[in-house]
Amino acid sequence: MSRSRFLLLLGVPALVVVLVLAVLLTGERDVPVADLPPTPTVVATLSLEPRLPEAGDEVVVRASVAADRPITLRALTVQVVQRSTNTSHDFPEVRDHAIGTTTQEITFRRSFDAPGRYTYYLAYQVDDDWVRLKPWETFTVR
Repeated sequence: MSRSRFLLLLGVPALVVVLVLAVLLTGERDVPVADLPPTPTVVATLSLEPRLPEAGDEVVVRASVAADRPITLRALTVQVVQRSTNTSHDFPEVRDHAIGTTTQEITFRRSFDAPGRYTYYLAYQVDDDWVRLKPWETFTVR
């Protein structure tokens, strides 16, 4: 075995010992991570059934919701705006609802009496402010 290879093989374990001693002597056992931002991040996907409802039919929206930390929302709803009249037709709110880092499904139900095109999206309230989540999607009531 060549001398340079011998020194290299001897140096690798020595480097490992130095690094382990540095960690043990400084007391750093955990790698520090950045704190979470002050405002929680909530993510959701929505599915609407039936996709093309008739006026008066019950419409069901299933929301799969999760957050970057456990949080209790003051209110959670699917907000809906009729596009031709700019009239609000929100689903009933869920009040004081806890969500966490594991996805949960929440179901919203209501009917729409007027035919037309509607835009819908999930919205939640923290403190006094409403946060509206994208994407905003549309559906048509016949």
